[in-house]
Amino acid sequence: MSVSIKVCIRCRPFTIDDTLGVVMTQKGDEEGEVELINSSYSTTRFAFSWSWWSAYGYKRHVKGDPLPADNMLLVDQTMAYEACGNKIKADLLGGNAVVLFAYGLSGSGKTFTVFGPDAVDIPEAWFKHEEPHPMWGIFPRLAYELFKEKQDGWKITMKYFQNVVDTVRDLMSPMAQEQQYKSGMRKDPDGFMDIEWCQGVVLKDWNDLRRTFMSANSRKAIAPTQFNHQSTRGHCIMTLEVEKPDPDREGMKQRGRIYVCDLAGTEPAGDVVYANYQKIQFDDGTIEMKYLGPHSDPAKSKELQDQGKKINLSLTEMAQFFMKMAEAVQKKTLKPGASIPGCNSYFLCKYLKDTMLQARTYLFCAVRPEVTYHNYTFSTLGFAKNASVIKLQPKKASTAASPAERKLMAELDEMKNLVSMLKAENEKMAKAGGGSGGGSEQVDKLSELLAMKQKQLENVLNGDGDDGGGSGVKSAAKVQEETMQRQKEEYEKRGISLTFFENKTTLPYLINLDVDAYRSMRFMFILSQPSTVVGIKGDIKPMSLSIVDDHCWFEKSPESVGEDGVDTGGVVTLVVGRGEVVYNGKKLESGAKVPLVAFDRIAIGNELMLFRYPGREVPGTEAPTADDAAKEYQEALQSQDKAAMEALEAQKRQFEEERAAWEKQKAALEQRRLSHASAEEVADQERKLQELAQQEKARLARQVNDQELRDVLPKINELKQIVGVLNRDMLSFETALKGAGGDGEGIPQVKVKVHNSITDETILLDVFEFVKAYALLKDEVAFLKNAIANNREYSSPQGHDPITLLFDNSFHVGSVTSFPEYLLYNLETDPDESKMNLKNAVPPFNTIGKLEVVWTPLSSDDETKHDAAAVEDVDGPDDLVGKPWTYKLEIKQALGLPMITDLAYCQYEFLGEIFTTESVEQNTRNPAFNYAHIHHIPCVTPEFVQYLQSHRLEFQLFINPYILDPPKDAISTSNDAIVRNLGGTVQVKVPYQELDAKVHALEASQAKLVDEIAYLRQIFKAATGAYVIHP
Repeated sequence: MSVSIKVCIRCRPFTIDDTLGVVMTQKGDEEGEVELINSSYSTTRFAFSWSWWSAYGYKRHVKGDPLPADNMLLVDQTMAYEACGNKIKADLLGGNAVVLFAYGLSGSGKTFTVFGPDAVDIPEAWFKHEEPHPMWGIFPRLAYELFKEKQDGWKITMKYFQNVVDTVRDLMSPMAQEQQYKSGMRKDPDGFMDIEWCQGVVLKDWNDLRRTFMSANSRKAIAPTQFNHQSTRGHCIMTLEVEKPDPDREGMKQRGRIYVCDLAGTEPAGDVVYANYQKIQFDDGTIEMKYLGPHSDPAKSKELQDQGKKINLSLTEMAQFFMKMAEAVQKKTLKPGASIPGCNSYFLCKYLKDTMLQARTYLFCAVRPEVTYHNYTFSTLGFAKNASVIKLQPKKASTAASPAERKLMAELDEMKNLVSMLKAENEKMAKAGGGSGGGSEQVDKLSELLAMKQKQLENVLNGDGDDGGGSGVKSAAKVQEETMQRQKEEYEKRGISLTFFENKTTLPYLINLDVDAYRSMRFMFILSQPSTVVGIKGDIKPMSLSIVDDHCWFEKSPESVGEDGVDTGGVVTLVVGRGEVVYNGKKLESGAKVPLVAFDRIAIGNELMLFRYPGREVPGTEAPTADDAAKEYQEALQSQDKAAMEALEAQKRQFEEERAAWEKQKAALEQRRLSHASAEEVADQERKLQELAQQEKARLARQVNDQELRDVLPKINELKQIVGVLNRDMLSFETALKGAGGDGEGIPQVKVKVHNSITDETILLDVFEFVKAYALLKDEVAFLKNAIANNREYSSPQGHDPITLLFDNSFHVGSVTSFPEYLLYNLETDPDESKMNLKNAVPPFNTIGKLEVVWTPLSSDDETKHDAAAVEDVDGPDDLVGKPWTYKLEIKQALGLPMITDLAYCQYEFLGEIFTTESVEQNTRNPAFNYAHIHHIPCVTPEFVQYLQSHRLEFQLFINPYILDPPKDAISTSNDAIVRNLGGTVQVKVPYQELDAKVHALEASQAKLVDEIAYLRQIFKAATGAYVIHP
């Protein structure tokens, strides 16, 4: 039986004073409607399953007539769950897969609807409340009821991971595991997608879920933006699988599962800024985060924007998938549950597309009530409308119970029946006045046996007990526990402790810092001895390739407790040896000695550490952030080059002078604009203000470039070492500045140029992409070192080979630029001019291929109603003013590219909006896009005419290069070159034929020796007459 996606639109409270932009109406059980008001859109009414108005406090913000808002029913968290929660629970317990999507702008209430408050540092967080709370979202209420209803034979397993651009982070892993997103993505036997390497944890009860989720959620990548002080930087997916006995089929189990998908915000990446907030706590205990403005470091905003561009690709692909599916459904060319080809390039569709089509899917879209956000609201409603018509074909998953499970379940049922019978008999005897007759003792004993059987069944379900078949299969939790214990032991051999195990230590220690919070504070150097040496052969042997022998050491003085009971001893002193050490932003010379105090920052080689001393830290003092420590360290590295430092200081002075001058000019122009001035003077001042704004933008871009260069150059140097030891020295790296425009004009951006000398191919990476690859490869070196030291086999995931990791990225390879003025005359693109030259994105901006782009005028924005004869002739641009303008744009294909593509897509900007073709996966130099979009202006204005006359349209081509000739040797402990490079001992491998020949020679030698021994025994016997006693 086919079903549709159930769609809910929920409107959050006002955040600014504005006119009401939406009216939400719920007419029946699953009859909701959203109407856009005070808008210029032609389509204003949208029908969905549910339409919830949750704009509490609207009276304080709404401008104009409040009556439409007064007439709407306010829907709180309880009402939201009552509307759909029981349906979701019934689907789940019926053995279905259930997908819950949360979609919308950052800060629009997506997470609040599905989870409720979930920040680990606030008291309202749903997992900090054991009993139902008014702020709980749909999932906590569902899970609470689920565990209340849990029975014998049920097994509930949780996974929780986050997709950040091209990687997946296992939020359940205490060791912060992450891999390239394609690694381990497989369909399970029931046809549902899974990421095999992510840890699954069996949950015992409701409190176990709360603890597990809180721990995992603390590892989530978040950042403060102007939309949300804790904006999730990627897509978070939590799965909960419920395995329970099938009531209709003996010996079988149902496997229901729920996918809670909290997607990244849908706002354009260019709109996002890294924000500053002030935490305000009121007398009643409530907390409010007040937005103060963008962060002073514009590099932080740029990193978020660069990440956002990549994240938006997956959201765009999902929107394209829904749109194509909706079109196919409406044309009746698609069966329920069937998919369409393509739309399978990025994590979101690759993971969810097929699963969603065979699940019962609920889409929760969050919108804002203000007119200001109408363009975002209209886009969200369009996405939801397409989703609402898609037909699904849900299927149920099941599995057979093991012999041990069936046996234990039968015994449990028998014992439960016996306990019930005895209880009933005791009650009957008690009423008759005959006493219990000792029956209560039997009941107690049976109850104890019942509890033991229940525990035994739980162990079998969790994989911790004998399954009756002697399979020896271990549970995921058991495997993870053993892996953690092995890692603990292996790191301890290097003198390194894992924070997961040692976070309660009372000894002084160093803990690692990383600007990526997911990687920060994972490792500790505990200073337990009077003298602790750090170095290649020291007490502590860090993984970094920058560490040398006797790098440095730490001396700890003996305890000295005075009469007042205060210990003035135990002072830790840093002593610099042969290695490079930076202390609180200053490079120390060899032999230097520095007494340490809590929160000192120490860089040992390139390992940035924070000194902590439990019991010696001033209460209330906050530790420095990883960002601050990293910035301090970068400036220290820069200061080692005196000339570079002087240039940097001069650059800072120039930066401050330019900013002061800009502020002064801006204030003067603003003052003059507000004074009595003519229209011409006002226009001239507006132009000057725009020029000043552009200058300020360029100034900030230079600051960003300087910051990124300081950050990435040390990592480039270290990555050269890393690829060398990994036997990938064909790779080289250098920084490059790429102009924003197709001809190199515009504000430049820092890129990292990666070159493969064997294939002579080059790729340009954003700084954040390069840093991510650098971090993953550092991890691989650490894993290989540990495995070699412990004589254990290890192979890196295929996606973590440096060539794959660095080249399997989309990058801007080139652009074509066109001048659209001819579109004012309703002229179509001349066939001879449709194939435009594609210019290289970096110097020398040479032609590297062609891109075929065609514009065709239409008489209607509905192409099916187009009549070529009805397209008006336009003599001059002014003739268009007040009339509609409609064109169909086609991007057909790229031709003659210098590289074979694995994936390709195009982007262009029109009237301030970014448009993206579908990402096509074709191994060719001529990728075909077959993209078409109708651009329609209902009423042409003089501003639009000016736009087409003066604007340049740029079509940017992005590709993932196809890796032509990947290296044949694996990144593993079986690679002799890598083992040698990492200081290990290579075991000589003798060919089989040679070993076989040696065996035959030894066998022949043994036979000869046996004959000689027999001969000697005979001689001995003949000479002495005695027998030789065999040993």
